[in-house]
Amino acid sequence: MYHQAQRLVALVAQQMQKVSIATKAFCAILIAFYLLSFIPGVEENLAMTPSYVVPPKVKIWTLVTATFYENRIIFVLLDLIALIGLSSVLHPLWSLKEYLVFTGVVSTVSVLSGTVLCLFLYFVTQNMAVIFSNFHGLVGLVCGYIVAVKQFYPDSTLSPPPVPPTLRVKHVPLLVVLTYLVLSLCKVVSPTVCWLSLSGTLTAWTYLRFFQPREQGGRGDMTEEFAFATLLPEIVQPPVAAFSRVLYNVLVAAKLCPKLSQTYNMDEPSSIKIALPGVNPADAQRRQQRALKALDERLSKTDQAPTWPSLDDNSQDEAGSLEPSSPQTLEVKVEASGSAQKDQGMPVSAKPTIVPN
Repeated sequence: MYHQAQRLVALVAQQMQKVSIATKAFCAILIAFYLLSFIPGVEENLAMTPSYVVPPKVKIWTLVTATFYENRIIFVLLDLIALIGLSSVLHPLWSLKEYLVFTGVVSTVSVLSGTVLCLFLYFVTQNMAVIFSNFHGLVGLVCGYIVAVKQFYPDSTLSPPPVPPTLRVKHVPLLVVLTYLVLSLCKVVSPTVCWLSLSGTLTAWTYLRFFQPREQGGRGDMTEEFAFATLLPEIVQPPVAAFSRVLYNVLVAAKLCPKLSQTYNMDEPSSIKIALPGVNPADAQRRQQRALKALDERLSKTDQAPTWPSLDDNSQDEAGSLEPSSPQTLEVKVEASGSAQKDQGMPVSAKPTIVPN
Protein backbone atom coordinates (compact mmCIF):
# COMPACT_ATOMS: atom_id res chain seq x y z
CA MET A 1 0.00 0.00 0.00
CA TYR A 2 2.84 2.35 0.83
CA HIS A 3 4.59 1.70 -2.50
CA GLN A 4 1.34 2.26 -4.40
CA ALA A 5 0.89 5.59 -2.62
CA GLN A 6 4.44 6.56 -3.57
CA ARG A 7 3.79 5.68 -7.21
CA LEU A 8 0.58 7.71 -7.18
CA VAL A 9 2.36 10.74 -5.71
CA ALA A 10 5.16 10.42 -8.28
CA LEU A 11 2.64 10.16 -11.12
CA VAL A 12 0.76 13.23 -9.89
CA ALA A 13 4.03 15.17 -9.61
CA GLN A 14 4.96 14.15 -13.15
CA GLN A 15 1.60 15.23 -14.54
CA MET A 16 1.76 18.52 -12.66
CA GLN A 17 4.77 19.45 -14.78
CA LYS A 18 2.69 19.07 -17.95
CA VAL A 19 -0.23 21.28 -16.92
CA SER A 20 -0.51 25.04 -17.24
CA ILE A 21 -0.26 27.60 -14.47
CA ALA A 22 -4.05 27.94 -14.56
CA THR A 23 -4.56 24.27 -13.69
CA LYS A 24 -2.09 24.55 -10.82
CA ALA A 25 -4.06 27.56 -9.56
CA PHE A 26 -7.31 25.58 -9.78
CA CYS A 27 -5.78 22.76 -7.74
CA ALA A 28 -4.58 25.24 -5.12
CA ILE A 29 -8.04 26.82 -4.90
CA LEU A 30 -9.65 23.39 -4.55
CA ILE A 31 -7.36 22.46 -1.64
CA ALA A 32 -7.74 25.87 0.00
CA PHE A 33 -11.55 25.69 -0.14
CA TYR A 34 -11.45 22.22 1.40
CA LEU A 35 -9.38 23.53 4.30
CA LEU A 36 -11.79 26.44 4.72
CA SER A 37 -14.72 24.02 4.93
CA PHE A 38 -13.77 23.25 8.55
CA ILE A 39 -14.62 26.83 9.51
CA PRO A 40 -18.29 27.20 10.53
CA GLY A 41 -20.39 29.34 8.18
CA VAL A 42 -18.01 29.11 5.23
CA GLU A 43 -20.10 26.63 3.26
CA GLU A 44 -23.04 28.99 2.75
CA ASN A 45 -20.65 31.62 1.38
CA LEU A 46 -18.82 29.31 -1.05
CA ALA A 47 -21.41 26.69 -2.07
CA MET A 48 -24.40 27.52 -4.26
CA THR A 49 -27.68 28.10 -2.44
CA PRO A 50 -30.45 28.79 -4.99
CA SER A 51 -32.28 31.20 -2.70
CA TYR A 52 -29.18 33.42 -2.52
CA VAL A 53 -29.22 34.38 -6.21
CA VAL A 54 -32.42 36.40 -5.85
CA PRO A 55 -33.04 39.45 -3.63
CA PRO A 56 -32.89 40.34 -0.84
CA LYS A 57 -29.87 38.18 0.05
CA VAL A 58 -27.77 37.87 -3.09
CA LYS A 59 -24.46 35.98 -3.23
CA ILE A 60 -23.77 36.01 -6.93
CA TRP A 61 -20.10 35.04 -6.50
CA THR A 62 -21.15 31.53 -5.54
CA LEU A 63 -21.75 30.88 -9.27
CA VAL A 64 -17.95 30.72 -9.51
CA THR A 65 -16.86 29.43 -6.11
CA ALA A 66 -19.35 26.55 -5.96
CA THR A 67 -17.43 24.66 -8.63
CA PHE A 68 -14.20 24.53 -6.60
CA TYR A 69 -15.73 23.97 -3.17
CA GLU A 70 -15.72 20.41 -1.77
CA ASN A 71 -16.00 19.32 1.87
CA ARG A 72 -15.23 15.59 1.53
CA ILE A 73 -11.65 14.44 1.18
CA ILE A 74 -12.42 11.51 -1.13
CA PHE A 75 -14.07 13.82 -3.66
CA VAL A 76 -11.21 16.31 -3.33
CA LEU A 77 -8.70 13.61 -4.26
CA LEU A 78 -10.82 12.39 -7.17
CA ASP A 79 -11.27 15.96 -8.42
CA LEU A 80 -7.53 16.62 -8.24
CA ILE A 81 -6.68 13.46 -10.17
CA ALA A 82 -9.31 14.19 -12.84
CA LEU A 83 -8.34 17.86 -13.10
CA ILE A 84 -4.61 17.17 -13.49
CA GLY A 85 -5.02 14.19 -15.82
CA LEU A 86 -7.53 15.81 -18.19
CA SER A 87 -5.78 19.19 -18.20
CA SER A 88 -2.47 17.54 -19.15
CA VAL A 89 -4.20 16.20 -22.26
CA LEU A 90 -5.90 19.47 -23.20
CA HIS A 91 -2.95 21.76 -22.43
CA PRO A 92 -0.95 20.95 -25.63
CA LEU A 93 -4.08 21.29 -27.77
CA TRP A 94 -5.42 24.62 -26.50
CA SER A 95 -3.99 27.99 -25.70
CA LEU A 96 -4.21 29.34 -22.16
CA LYS A 97 -6.93 31.81 -23.13
CA GLU A 98 -9.02 29.11 -24.79
CA TYR A 99 -8.60 26.85 -21.78
CA LEU A 100 -9.73 29.59 -19.37
CA VAL A 101 -12.72 30.55 -21.52
CA PHE A 102 -13.87 26.94 -21.77
CA THR A 103 -13.44 26.44 -18.01
CA GLY A 104 -15.39 29.59 -17.19
CA VAL A 105 -18.25 28.81 -19.57
CA VAL A 106 -18.73 25.21 -18.48
CA SER A 107 -18.41 25.80 -14.73
CA THR A 108 -20.65 28.88 -14.63
CA VAL A 109 -23.37 27.54 -16.92
CA SER A 110 -23.54 24.18 -15.15
CA VAL A 111 -23.96 25.84 -11.73
CA LEU A 112 -26.45 28.34 -13.14
CA SER A 113 -28.51 25.57 -14.74
CA GLY A 114 -28.60 23.71 -11.42
CA THR A 115 -29.84 26.86 -9.74
CA VAL A 116 -32.56 27.37 -12.34
CA LEU A 117 -33.63 23.76 -11.92
CA CYS A 118 -33.98 24.17 -8.16
CA LEU A 119 -36.01 27.37 -8.57
CA PHE A 120 -38.27 25.65 -11.08
CA LEU A 121 -38.83 22.71 -8.72
CA TYR A 122 -39.66 25.15 -5.93
CA PHE A 123 -42.33 26.88 -8.02
CA VAL A 124 -43.81 23.50 -8.92
CA THR A 125 -43.66 21.78 -5.52
CA GLN A 126 -43.56 24.79 -3.15
CA ASN A 127 -40.94 22.92 -1.13
CA MET A 128 -38.69 25.40 0.67
CA ALA A 129 -35.97 22.80 1.19
CA VAL A 130 -35.26 22.77 -2.54
CA ILE A 131 -34.02 26.35 -2.68
CA PHE A 132 -32.28 26.39 0.73
CA SER A 133 -30.20 23.24 0.22
CA ASN A 134 -26.80 24.01 -1.28
CA PHE A 135 -24.81 22.10 -3.90
CA HIS A 136 -21.19 22.27 -5.04
CA GLY A 137 -18.42 20.28 -6.65
CA LEU A 138 -16.15 20.01 -9.67
CA VAL A 139 -18.23 17.32 -11.38
CA GLY A 140 -19.70 19.63 -14.04
CA LEU A 141 -16.28 20.91 -15.10
CA VAL A 142 -14.76 17.41 -15.10
CA CYS A 143 -17.52 16.16 -17.38
CA GLY A 144 -16.86 19.13 -19.66
CA TYR A 145 -13.17 18.26 -19.85
CA ILE A 146 -14.05 14.66 -20.71
CA VAL A 147 -16.19 15.87 -23.63
CA ALA A 148 -13.28 18.02 -24.83
CA VAL A 149 -10.91 15.03 -24.73
CA LYS A 150 -13.52 12.99 -26.58
CA GLN A 151 -13.50 15.61 -29.33
CA PHE A 152 -9.82 15.02 -30.05
CA TYR A 153 -9.46 11.30 -29.23
CA PRO A 154 -12.88 9.64 -29.68
CA ASP A 155 -11.63 6.18 -30.63
CA SER A 156 -8.71 5.96 -28.21
CA THR A 157 -8.90 3.23 -25.58
CA LEU A 158 -8.31 3.75 -21.89
CA SER A 159 -5.14 2.01 -20.76
CA PRO A 160 -5.27 1.77 -16.94
CA PRO A 161 -5.54 -1.90 -15.81
CA PRO A 162 -8.89 -1.64 -13.95
CA VAL A 163 -10.52 -0.30 -17.11
CA PRO A 164 -11.87 -2.83 -19.64
CA PRO A 165 -9.76 -2.84 -22.83
CA THR A 166 -12.83 -2.24 -24.99
CA LEU A 167 -13.77 1.02 -23.23
CA ARG A 168 -13.09 4.00 -25.47
CA VAL A 169 -12.95 7.68 -24.70
CA LYS A 170 -16.23 8.33 -26.52
CA HIS A 171 -18.03 6.09 -24.00
CA VAL A 172 -16.77 7.92 -20.91
CA PRO A 173 -19.13 10.98 -20.84
CA LEU A 174 -22.28 8.86 -20.72
CA LEU A 175 -20.66 6.44 -18.28
CA VAL A 176 -19.82 9.27 -15.85
CA VAL A 177 -23.36 10.66 -16.00
CA LEU A 178 -24.83 7.22 -15.34
CA THR A 179 -22.42 6.72 -12.42
CA TYR A 180 -23.58 9.91 -10.75
CA LEU A 181 -27.18 8.91 -11.41
CA VAL A 182 -26.63 5.67 -9.52
CA LEU A 183 -24.85 7.52 -6.71
CA SER A 184 -27.75 9.95 -6.40
CA LEU A 185 -30.27 7.09 -6.26
CA CYS A 186 -28.17 5.50 -3.51
CA LYS A 187 -28.20 8.81 -1.56
CA VAL A 188 -24.41 9.14 -1.82
CA VAL A 189 -24.68 12.48 -3.64
CA SER A 190 -27.57 14.84 -4.05
CA PRO A 191 -29.71 14.77 -7.22
CA THR A 192 -28.44 18.25 -8.01
CA VAL A 193 -24.89 16.91 -8.36
CA CYS A 194 -26.19 14.37 -10.87
CA TRP A 195 -27.74 17.27 -12.76
CA LEU A 196 -24.38 19.07 -12.68
CA SER A 197 -22.74 16.14 -14.47
CA LEU A 198 -25.42 16.16 -17.16
CA SER A 199 -25.37 19.94 -17.48
CA GLY A 200 -21.58 20.06 -17.73
CA THR A 201 -21.63 17.45 -20.50
CA LEU A 202 -24.31 19.25 -22.52
CA THR A 203 -22.76 22.69 -21.98
CA ALA A 204 -19.32 21.54 -23.10
CA TRP A 205 -20.69 19.82 -26.20
CA THR A 206 -22.81 22.85 -27.16
CA TYR A 207 -19.91 25.25 -26.79
CA LEU A 208 -17.45 23.09 -28.68
CA ARG A 209 -19.99 22.23 -31.37
CA PHE A 210 -21.26 25.72 -32.21
CA PHE A 211 -19.41 28.55 -30.45
CA GLN A 212 -15.73 27.75 -29.93
CA PRO A 213 -13.58 30.09 -32.12
CA ARG A 214 -11.33 28.42 -34.68
CA GLU A 215 -8.04 29.46 -36.19
CA GLN A 216 -9.57 29.71 -39.68
CA GLY A 217 -12.08 32.30 -38.45
CA GLY A 218 -15.04 29.96 -38.15
CA ARG A 219 -16.73 28.59 -35.06
CA GLY A 220 -17.54 25.16 -33.73
CA ASP A 221 -16.77 21.60 -34.78
CA MET A 222 -19.33 20.28 -37.28
CA THR A 223 -17.61 16.98 -38.01
CA GLU A 224 -19.67 13.81 -37.90
CA GLU A 225 -17.33 12.33 -35.27
CA PHE A 226 -18.49 15.03 -32.82
CA ALA A 227 -22.22 14.87 -33.45
CA PHE A 228 -24.52 14.68 -30.43
CA ALA A 229 -25.49 11.10 -31.26
CA THR A 230 -21.87 9.99 -30.73
CA LEU A 231 -22.30 10.67 -26.99
CA LEU A 232 -24.81 7.80 -26.84
CA PRO A 233 -24.51 4.05 -27.54
CA GLU A 234 -24.33 2.99 -31.18
CA ILE A 235 -27.71 1.23 -31.08
CA VAL A 236 -29.60 4.50 -30.50
CA GLN A 237 -27.45 6.77 -32.64
CA PRO A 238 -29.51 6.65 -35.91
CA PRO A 239 -32.84 7.87 -34.41
CA VAL A 240 -31.07 10.39 -32.18
CA ALA A 241 -29.11 11.73 -35.17
CA ALA A 242 -32.32 12.18 -37.17
CA PHE A 243 -34.03 13.98 -34.28
CA SER A 244 -30.95 16.16 -33.73
CA ARG A 245 -30.95 17.33 -37.34
CA VAL A 246 -34.62 18.29 -37.12
CA LEU A 247 -34.08 20.12 -33.82
CA TYR A 248 -31.04 21.92 -35.23
CA ASN A 249 -32.99 23.16 -38.24
CA VAL A 250 -35.79 24.39 -35.95
CA LEU A 251 -33.35 26.27 -33.72
CA VAL A 252 -31.64 27.83 -36.74
CA ALA A 253 -35.00 28.92 -38.14
CA ALA A 254 -35.88 30.46 -34.76
CA LYS A 255 -32.45 32.18 -34.70
CA LEU A 256 -31.59 30.47 -31.42
CA CYS A 257 -28.62 28.63 -32.89
CA PRO A 258 -25.98 29.87 -35.38
CA LYS A 259 -26.08 28.47 -38.87
CA LEU A 260 -22.65 27.22 -39.84
CA SER A 261 -21.72 27.21 -43.52
CA GLN A 262 -18.67 26.51 -45.64
CA THR A 263 -15.89 29.07 -45.84
CA TYR A 264 -13.35 29.44 -48.63
CA ASN A 265 -9.78 30.53 -48.13
CA MET A 266 -8.30 32.29 -51.19
CA ASP A 267 -5.05 33.40 -49.56
CA GLU A 268 -2.83 31.49 -51.98
CA PRO A 269 -3.35 32.48 -55.65
CA SER A 270 -1.96 29.18 -56.95
CA SER A 271 -4.59 27.00 -55.33
CA ILE A 272 -7.99 27.13 -53.68
CA LYS A 273 -8.34 25.90 -50.12
CA ILE A 274 -11.76 24.88 -48.91
CA ALA A 275 -12.16 24.95 -45.13
CA LEU A 276 -15.20 23.22 -43.77
CA PRO A 277 -16.66 24.70 -40.58
CA GLY A 278 -14.94 23.35 -37.55
CA VAL A 279 -12.37 21.39 -39.55
CA ASN A 280 -8.80 22.29 -38.64
CA PRO A 281 -5.47 20.54 -39.20
CA ALA A 282 -5.83 18.74 -35.88
CA ASP A 283 -9.18 17.28 -36.98
CA ALA A 284 -7.74 16.20 -40.33
CA GLN A 285 -4.77 14.59 -38.62
CA ARG A 286 -7.11 12.82 -36.20
CA ARG A 287 -9.16 11.34 -39.04
CA GLN A 288 -5.98 10.36 -40.89
CA GLN A 289 -4.70 8.48 -37.85
CA ARG A 290 -8.00 6.62 -37.52
CA ALA A 291 -7.93 5.70 -41.19
CA LEU A 292 -4.37 4.39 -40.93
CA LYS A 293 -5.27 2.45 -37.82
CA ALA A 294 -8.27 0.87 -39.54
CA LEU A 295 -6.09 -0.01 -42.53
CA ASP A 296 -3.50 -1.67 -40.29
CA GLU A 297 -6.19 -3.70 -38.54
CA ARG A 298 -7.61 -4.82 -41.86
CA LEU A 299 -4.21 -5.84 -43.17
CA SER A 300 -3.36 -7.70 -39.96
CA LYS A 301 -6.40 -9.94 -40.44
CA THR A 302 -4.80 -11.38 -43.57
CA ASP A 303 -2.60 -14.33 -42.52
CA GLN A 304 -0.55 -14.52 -45.67
CA ALA A 305 -0.32 -12.60 -48.90
CA PRO A 306 -1.94 -14.16 -51.99
CA THR A 307 0.47 -16.07 -54.24
CA TRP A 308 0.56 -14.66 -57.72
CA PRO A 309 1.66 -16.77 -60.71
CA SER A 310 5.25 -16.18 -61.81
CA LEU A 311 5.60 -14.46 -65.14
CA ASP A 312 8.89 -16.28 -65.79
CA ASP A 313 7.25 -19.68 -65.38
CA ASN A 314 4.43 -18.76 -67.75
CA SER A 315 6.84 -17.43 -70.34
CA GLN A 316 8.96 -20.55 -70.13
CA ASP A 317 5.87 -22.77 -70.51
CA GLU A 318 4.68 -20.80 -73.51
CA ALA A 319 8.16 -20.86 -75.05
CA GLY A 320 8.35 -24.61 -74.50
CA SER A 321 5.03 -25.19 -76.24
CA LEU A 322 6.24 -23.26 -79.28
CA GLU A 323 9.51 -25.19 -79.67
CA PRO A 324 9.48 -27.67 -82.64
CA SER A 325 9.97 -31.36 -81.99
CA SER A 326 12.88 -31.57 -84.50
CA PRO A 327 15.29 -28.83 -85.46
CA GLN A 328 14.48 -27.07 -88.73
CA THR A 329 16.04 -24.20 -90.57
CA LEU A 330 14.05 -21.49 -92.22
CA GLU A 331 15.13 -19.78 -95.42
CA VAL A 332 13.72 -16.40 -96.23
CA LYS A 333 13.47 -15.47 -99.92
CA VAL A 334 12.51 -12.05 -101.08
CA GLU A 335 10.66 -11.87 -104.39
CA ALA A 336 10.15 -8.67 -106.20
CA SER A 337 6.42 -8.54 -106.90
CA GLY A 338 6.18 -4.95 -107.90
CA SER A 339 6.24 -5.11 -111.69
CA ALA A 340 2.73 -3.80 -111.91
CA GLN A 341 3.49 -1.15 -109.37
CA LYS A 342 6.68 -0.24 -111.20
CA ASP A 343 4.76 0.26 -114.42
CA GLN A 344 2.35 2.57 -112.62
CA GLY A 345 5.18 4.60 -111.12
CA MET A 346 4.66 3.30 -107.57
CA PRO A 347 7.44 2.04 -105.26
CA VAL A 348 8.28 -1.60 -105.42
CA SER A 349 7.63 -3.60 -102.23
CA ALA A 350 9.46 -6.71 -101.19
CA LYS A 351 7.36 -9.74 -100.31
CA PRO A 352 9.06 -12.16 -97.99
CA THR A 353 8.48 -15.85 -98.45
CA ILE A 354 9.36 -18.37 -95.73
CA VAL A 355 10.40 -21.75 -97.11
CA PRO A 356 11.25 -24.53 -94.68
CA ASN A 357 14.26 -26.68 -95.58
